[in-house]
Amino acid sequence: MESAQAFKHLRTLIKAASETDDTTLIHTQLTMMTVIIDKAAPRQKPYVTLWLTGPDSREQPSRDGAAGER
Repeated sequence: MESAQAFKHLRTLIKAASETDDTTLIHTQLTMMTVIIDKAAPRQKPYVTLWLTGPDSREQPSRDGAAGER
């Protein structure tokens, strides 16, 4: 969905939601807004989570408290 078209739909839904007290209608309009935003959002490339690990076993302190050698 084009951004301009999405904004037009969102403006219409926001206006309609602000003019009613019907909670069911407001909920439906909020759901529709979420769908419009999801369709208009650019697709992002998936990313890989980088897990931090503890210190390398070769870098463990030696018995005298100095850092180990590599």
